[in-house]
Amino acid sequence: MKRRDFLKTGLKIGVATNALPVLLGGSPVRALGRSPLRSALEATGSANNNVLVIIQLQGGNDGLNCVVPFTDPNYASLRPTLGLSGSNLTAALPDHGTLAFHSAMSGFYSLYGNGGGNGKLAVLQNVGYPNPILSHFRGTDIWNTATDSGIYASTGWVGRLLKVQNPNFPPSTIPAGSQPLALEFGNSLSNLFLSSSGGMGIAISKVPTSGSGSTHNYDPIPNNPTTPYQELEFVRTIQAESEIYAQSIVSRSVTTNKVTYPTSTLATQLSSIAQLIASGFSTKIYLVTQGSYDTHSNELTGQGNLLTDLSAAVLAFQQDIEAFGIADQVAVLTYSEFGRRPKENGSGTDHGTAAPHFVIGTQVKGAVYGSDPKLDATSLAGGNPTGNLTYDPLHDFRNVYATVMNEWLLAGGDQTQINADIQAVLTQDASTTYSTNATWQSLGIFRSQPLQYVGSSPDATGLMLLPCYPNPAYGITQIDYALPASGPVEIGIFNTSGVEIERIVDSRQSPGPQSVTFDASKLPTGTYFYRLTTASGTVTRPMVVEH
Repeated sequence: MKRRDFLKTGLKIGVATNALPVLLGGSPVRALGRSPLRSALEATGSANNNVLVIIQLQGGNDGLNCVVPFTDPNYASLRPTLGLSGSNLTAALPDHGTLAFHSAMSGFYSLYGNGGGNGKLAVLQNVGYPNPILSHFRGTDIWNTATDSGIYASTGWVGRLLKVQNPNFPPSTIPAGSQPLALEFGNSLSNLFLSSSGGMGIAISKVPTSGSGSTHNYDPIPNNPTTPYQELEFVRTIQAESEIYAQSIVSRSVTTNKVTYPTSTLATQLSSIAQLIASGFSTKIYLVTQGSYDTHSNELTGQGNLLTDLSAAVLAFQQDIEAFGIADQVAVLTYSEFGRRPKENGSGTDHGTAAPHFVIGTQVKGAVYGSDPKLDATSLAGGNPTGNLTYDPLHDFRNVYATVMNEWLLAGGDQTQINADIQAVLTQDASTTYSTNATWQSLGIFRSQPLQYVGSSPDATGLMLLPCYPNPAYGITQIDYALPASGPVEIGIFNTSGVEIERIVDSRQSPGPQSVTFDASKLPTGTYFYRLTTASGTVTRPMVVEH
């Protein structure tokens, strides 16, 4: 059996039987294939330290009862029982008086703010794709793999992106303290994170409070023609790497949240993500799932409860990362495999097509993007299938992904290379066609991002500033960085008002990797920043001090 075949087989086993688990304080961790090693000066291929948190609204969220076109008389006509009005709605969106949120989404209304590009929540209207598939499983597969509806792929768009950014995956060894590029809360790794080299991350059921502390003393692997020693060695390597990631997660999940979260599963998972990011955990992409939104019946209660949970959990998460001082590096993206039909079936809605989706963050230009859904008889008659909403081609879900890559995950890099990477992820890589569309558009929903790294790549040939460790800092914390050329170097510690508290480096230094320690015990508990200034550019990162 070849290693790639084993990876594919292992992934199938992992979904069916939860194979290859490692216990983290009683919580199973599944590393379905090696994740890239992440040492102090390893290049991730990313031009910044931005983080993306993806929330899957599993089951097909009813967008019309989420962002409600309450002034359209067709809405009330199509939904005599389920139509929302009055106290079941928030106030009309300040800059978009024809729309209001479901009353359960007061948190989202708060994040939307005054709109007009000034808030923290973007509403992308009528997101979909041509020839939609209304099956939960196939629909989810299409959104995860970012393919045309008639194309089947075994890799996900995030997995392909991480592979493009980490072409040497998998490494031969992984040192202690390494952290995965992607982390999912779930029982097995989603195909969203699969690449041609296997899984680009790990799946955990929850963040544990202690590690397993287990070590394994195996018998030597026999090297003879009758024993598949390479495959056995690979399994043992996955086990060892899982334990390394386990200890890394445990060591970084001790941060105390700054706000009180609701008690739901989604809120608990988001609170754990906030802890990890605030601690300096280097994982770039997180996935959590909420549902089920499969509201064929009893939708008013079922969807209302889910939206209450979603809105309150996301609001708490946003408030938390703002209190940590890390909000400018975090964005949230929601997706669901399809919307629901405009016409109710009595107490619920059947599988539909286009729907609104959300992007949240301090670097998001909060506003409504796109037109209100068209609910007149002529428009619905032209829906695909008939009776469904027509999607906005500009808001093809691949354009949403292209926007997230171009304006967030890859922002600050060389634009020619960014364009090439997006094409490889969404259109065609070296061996597989994902879409017949040759180009994808960026929607302009993020504020301009300053360069976090300067140089051709974030390694010893370019300017680089890594998260300090440990973070939160309880005493001595270490700051690692790399310089592209010799010259004057300054590193200062700043408070949240931008006042420099202490200059810890002020000297001329040689190119390459550098390191400095800082005693944070002298500072009061709170959020601070450390800034690296050179002739090549300036990079700033947050540091949390706790006692």
